[in-house]
Amino acid sequence: MRFDQNTINLLKATIEKHGWIDLPAEGFSMYPFIQKGEICRFKKFDKRNLKKGQILLFYSKSGKMIAHRLYRYEKGHYILKGDTNECLDEPVSPVQVIGCLESVRKKKGMIMMHKPYAFLYSQAVVSSPFSARLFRFYLKRRLGEAL
Repeated sequence: MRFDQNTINLLKATIEKHGWIDLPAEGFSMYPFIQKGEICRFKKFDKRNLKKGQILLFYSKSGKMIAHRLYRYEKGHYILKGDTNECLDEPVSPVQVIGCLESVRKKKGMIMMHKPYAFLYSQAVVSSPFSARLFRFYLKRRLGEAL
């Protein structure tokens, strides 16, 4: 789904006013950590507390809103990637970032990003070059070629 700059500004203003915003997950790029329909809570983005493996909500140059995992910061841009994607995203400038994932509400509970499970999972994903292939292989078997 594509968003115009007014919508992006409204999302940022909502986070600024309330401290967070809840958005439903779409797509499969963060599978299995985030699955379609789960509710993701994003909080205000604070670049001072940014860590490798965190999930940032940003908008692409084409206006698409995306939540992907941080791999590194270089030359004034964030380098991110979806867990099932084999390639890195285009570099993201700080002004494109809307928020940072705080929690994921799943059918059977909640994952808080500050808890050890989320931290360890994030570190495993960003440290393993084969995790994307493994997740993608599983998704293709599960969903067929509809992926």
